[in-house]
Amino acid sequence: MPFEVFRRHQRKMLAMLAILAMFSFVLADSLPRLFGTNYAGPDVEVAKLFGKTVRRSDLNEMARQRNRANLFMAALNPYSRDGFFGGLKERDLIDALILEKEADRLGMPADPITGREWLKARTGGRLNREMFEMLYSRFSSEISQEDLLADLANQVRIAKVRSLLGRAPITPFDVYQAYRGQNERVADKIVEIPVENFAGQVGEPSAAEVQALYDKFKDVLPDPASPDPGFKVPRQVQVEFVSIDGGSKARSLRDSLADAELRSFYENHKAEFKVPSELPDDLFADAADLTPAVIQPFDEVRDLLASRLADEKAQEAINDVFNRIRDEELIPFADKYLTMLDDQAASPAAKVQAPEPVDLKALAEKDGLTYEITPLLARDKAARYGLISNAQVGTTRLSGGRRFVDEFFDPKVGLYEPVELTDILGTRYLARKVKDEAPRTPTLDEVKPEVVRAWKLEKARPLAEKAAQELAARIKSEKQGKIEEDQIEGYNVLAVPPITRMQVGGLGAGPFDYVPQAETPIPEIEYAGDSFRDAYFGVKAGETAVAADEPKAHYYVIALDRREPVAFTQLYAPNGEEMRFNMLAGDEASIRQDEVWMNRLRRQAGLAADWTPPDEAARDDDSRS
Repeated sequence: MPFEVFRRHQRKMLAMLAILAMFSFVLADSLPRLFGTNYAGPDVEVAKLFGKTVRRSDLNEMARQRNRANLFMAALNPYSRDGFFGGLKERDLIDALILEKEADRLGMPADPITGREWLKARTGGRLNREMFEMLYSRFSSEISQEDLLADLANQVRIAKVRSLLGRAPITPFDVYQAYRGQNERVADKIVEIPVENFAGQVGEPSAAEVQALYDKFKDVLPDPASPDPGFKVPRQVQVEFVSIDGGSKARSLRDSLADAELRSFYENHKAEFKVPSELPDDLFADAADLTPAVIQPFDEVRDLLASRLADEKAQEAINDVFNRIRDEELIPFADKYLTMLDDQAASPAAKVQAPEPVDLKALAEKDGLTYEITPLLARDKAARYGLISNAQVGTTRLSGGRRFVDEFFDPKVGLYEPVELTDILGTRYLARKVKDEAPRTPTLDEVKPEVVRAWKLEKARPLAEKAAQELAARIKSEKQGKIEEDQIEGYNVLAVPPITRMQVGGLGAGPFDYVPQAETPIPEIEYAGDSFRDAYFGVKAGETAVAADEPKAHYYVIALDRREPVAFTQLYAPNGEEMRFNMLAGDEASIRQDEVWMNRLRRQAGLAADWTPPDEAARDDDSRS
């Protein structure tokens, strides 16, 4: 138990918490800004609750209170989940205000005594005054002990109001459906009918129709998953970069390594090549020499040594080149560029001299590097642009840094700031953003071909759907719902291998943590919406189904190839997974119930059903721009 561990190591933990207290003291001036008005921009209206306007500043106290309560619980039990009482986003805080109002209506107390009693119950009576004061010390400059206990009591009652309905009931059939979703496999044959094929049959739009369609969607950003057009030009960036294939460089160096060099490397890294032993290294206390480690011979690890040493040398060489270009050329230019912007802002009417540009292509040719400059890229295209799209910020493979698209579409990353990235193959990149164009509304003349095409596609969809329905009827009647050909009437046939409708969404922190299921992607159908997925997994032998993808760019005739069913008895067999799917079905039912309950409380508070908090709206605009 955490409290028993605490008692055994009380002195050490007191010292550690003293250090944490000093750390908190250092941050004392900056923490208030985290939830201050200026932190997230202007004090905008966030929502209207119970007939009153709620501004961002109104959320500050709830944010500070929840943050203190979360930090206290994290200090009380380092193994507890992050954000014990919930998140600090605007949506989380608005829900907290609504739940707080409901707790007031129900007469649930939020006083220090309630907080103290909850802590006693939570810790089984093990939390004494000395321990509490030690944990409180990190907050002593902000609030009193009584206020901290009241904070905890308020967050506890908010959590209790949210969970008032308890765990949602489920039936054995619910459990079976969850089991079936992850285990029953379906393989279908799909005839793909592009809507584009029928665009030539709908004629040409009039000038008035073109103008009307342009006016309707000129300020809408394009969404590849939507059937509606978007003519607004999205945010676009242009990036130039140099690159070195680190893996190739290491392989070329590996063949030139001298034997003496490898032996020297081996001597300096012997400890890393110990032969695993069943005996502990410290079998004899204070006499390590009595159990000397057995080291793998040089000849056995020579290939590994060569690979490691070659890679180290390759990375050193790349670092030398990149550091010189970055420190001597790119950073000085970026500093001059920022100074120019500051001078322009200070004197808008004055003519400010732009700094002499750095020719990165010439530098690349001088050092034998690969050079490339991208065209202007919207976010979706940047996410698929060449090998660099898979690179992460950092100088090592799989560094965990941000992906290329996330880095260069971050508005905080300015023009000409050098960034180093590495892809999974070991290629190193030194890149900088050279253009960042904001979204804009184009003129009709700029996008007229796109407007005409969107009009034609809209008119062609009923024709494509009709053709799909007629073909589906013929396949059902003439072929008994079976598709054997690679093409039918000039349309391609896609053969999808057996797949499950759902799959495990990832790994939880613990063996019993809830992890949401994820929909299994359907190969070659990039935007398979709910209607398509229902048709794909629901089609029966001898039958056919017709469905479109989400953007309605294609209609599909779907026929069952084979189904690998699961039986009810498999789930409840002695070696079945009834417990896991019982938990999964229960968790998902509880989440649905919780959302229904929260939606009811939100409606009572007067919150609009389509309400989006400002922080999410800004993030969505940037992600689509």
